Amino acid sequence: MSLLFTIENKVVKPSIECLLISPFKEIWERDTNPGKFIAADELAYVEFMTSVKKSNPYRGYTLEERKRRLNKDIMKHEQYEPDELVLKAMEAVVDFQMTASPTYNYYISAKNAIYKIQKFFDTFDLNKVNPKTGLPVYKPKEITTTLADTEKVLHNFSTLEEKVNNEIFESVKIRGAKIVSVFADRNTL
Repeated sequence: MSLLFTIENKVVKPSIECLLISPFKEIWERDTNPGKFIAADELAYVEFMTSVKKSNPYRGYTLEERKRRLNKDIMKHEQYEPDELVLKAMEAVVDFQMTASPTYNYYISAKNAIYKIQKFFDTFDLNKVNPKTGLPVYKPKEITTTLADTEKVLHNFSTLEEKVNNEIFESVKIRGAKIVSVFADRNTL
């Protein structure tokens, strides 16, 4: 389930809930083109930039790489910069995810740490020596031990990611045979 879109007869459309809530409503309404192509692209940009859902093909990229790819793939403009309304929409989705999932913030921190570890592995120099002692900065055993722990770290991260997905997307409440919107105020149900 996407936060902002539904699929009807193999056509992707904004969800009804999305079009009732600010700032998504304003993004939709400001596009005066009958096809609403600009609004659809902006909402897709918001969805792909913010969603942690498994169906988001861009979720595994760093924020910088995700932005670069979405600028090219969705916005068709490599220098695209989201305006204030699109930024507010992204904040609204992130806020929802943080509110809906107690583990979301921990997940984001863990994801950032994994990117930093990956960058370290890509850039460390095994030949680097401490200028004062002349000893290697990194011992091969430390590196191999860290690499051996990588599988466990990634497994734990995948488990955390699944928990976040379940908290945010899979626990949709049903009332009176109707699915309650992910944007609904849970306190009034």
